[in-house]
Amino acid sequence: MIVRNKIDKKLKRILYPVLKEYGFESINNRRYYAVHDNCTWVISINHIGKYYSELSGWPAQSLNVTIGIYFDFIPPIIEFNKFPNHYDCQVQMELCCVNEGENNGYKPDREKETIWWFWSNGKNIEDVINNIKYSFLKTGLPWLKKYSNIERAFEKIEREINSYHKFYNAQFFAKHLKLWDKYEEYHQLFKAEAIKFGE
Repeated sequence: MIVRNKIDKKLKRILYPVLKEYGFESINNRRYYAVHDNCTWVISINHIGKYYSELSGWPAQSLNVTIGIYFDFIPPIIEFNKFPNHYDCQVQMELCCVNEGENNGYKPDREKETIWWFWSNGKNIEDVINNIKYSFLKTGLPWLKKYSNIERAFEKIEREINSYHKFYNAQFFAKHLKLWDKYEEYHQLFKAEAIKFGE
């Protein structure tokens, strides 16, 4: 049986020193944040839980990692404490297992590439954490740098499927960038969407 404490110790020893180099601080061994001029970078590490574990047959402590960027000029839809979680972020991405051959011994052998699977005996914990570290360096960090640019983040949001959250975020991006025609467009779309939810 895998004990969560063993995973957290490996995260602290292997992953956190790398994150710290890029300005991240630790809220706990599963949540990290880095404050920048206009935004906050967020990393959230979550275990898959009992339900998915029972469906897959893999330990519930297997991990999923989500990164996100929270832009400070957008009022939160739901108030949070001092720091946002990944689901508060306006742009988000799930990290994926590093491809075989670049993974320092960890071989993802399940279809779900956004989950790092632990063996039931826990012997691959260190390999899993190393793979998360390499995934962050290879794809996560470049993604965070790219979409910290407000114009690029706005372009990404505009490509999303139309929704309440898209229109809410897009109106504030357009306002911040002083794109008044787009602000009016997204503001009206958000108002119409909000009516559907009884707001």
